[in-house]
Amino acid sequence: MSEKIIKAGEEISWNDEDGNASEPESEAEATEAAGGQQQDLLSGYAETETRIELMHSRLDTLAGLGLERFTCLEYLGCRQNLVKDLGPLSSLPTLQEVDFYDNRLKRISESIGQLAQLTSLDLSFNKIRAIENVDTLARLSELFFVSNKITRIENLGGLRMLTNLELGANRIRCIEGLDELEALEQLYLGKNKIAKLEGLHKLKRLRVLSIQSNRIVTMEGLDELVALEELYLSHNGIEAIQGLERNGRLTILDVTSNRLTKLEGIGHLEQLEDLWASGNQLDSFDNIERVCGPLQALRTAYFEFNPLQRAQPATYRRKVMLALPQLTQIDATPCR
Repeated sequence: MSEKIIKAGEEISWNDEDGNASEPESEAEATEAAGGQQQDLLSGYAETETRIELMHSRLDTLAGLGLERFTCLEYLGCRQNLVKDLGPLSSLPTLQEVDFYDNRLKRISESIGQLAQLTSLDLSFNKIRAIENVDTLARLSELFFVSNKITRIENLGGLRMLTNLELGANRIRCIEGLDELEALEQLYLGKNKIAKLEGLHKLKRLRVLSIQSNRIVTMEGLDELVALEELYLSHNGIEAIQGLERNGRLTILDVTSNRLTKLEGIGHLEQLEDLWASGNQLDSFDNIERVCGPLQALRTAYFEFNPLQRAQPATYRRKVMLALPQLTQIDATPCR
């Protein structure tokens, strides 16, 4: 007779009566034991539980967890596990939030599309190659696909209530498939392979646009984004600030690490509070004073790692303060 020793998160081992390790008697018995181990992870949860968190539990499957008994479950968090398939989620129609950040998913299961109450879905840091099976989620407001292998923005047409879409660190080359997302307020596309600002004209409610670390050389296609408040374009190849004539609500403009030789095209941004322009080719204090001086709402400006700072490091801060007395912070240091 053998005694099974099972601990959550560990491989199943077997001891005989003398304490010596031995192999399971059969594959079926091993499977049964694994199922028991999975259920043990949830043994402390009542069937009326609304939130379950299984972060870093070494889960490689949802099968055997007995999730179907949680008929009131609204949140399921399984971050940092090894899960490859979300099929069992179809038994949880009450789910509103699903978080499988950092697992081993390669595709989005059809079971996700059956979760009609879902408002938030995070499948970041997986190996997903295509956006699919989510366009039926009419109540979804937040969708996170950061750091996957996605090449196209597609199959999002039914997400009329989506306000936040994060697709950073993928393999996207073109901004497309967003025309029907009229409620969208935040869009994150950093660290992709995008070369042109396009496909944004329908996003009338967009407040935050982040397209850092791409291949953009021209600021264009932003004229319909009349609600835009924050624009992040750092680490691209932009040579001139332009195309912001209708973006008068901007409070933050990030053009760090581009190819700017002068500031221009921002004199009308009366609500601008933060201007981040470090790591460019700016060399004129007169240019900064002429363009930014009238911007009385401006409180923070970053100009370090430009020729004007490198050439005169000892007097740089003093000159910026004299040129722009309205500032309360220069680079990372508050003004005194």
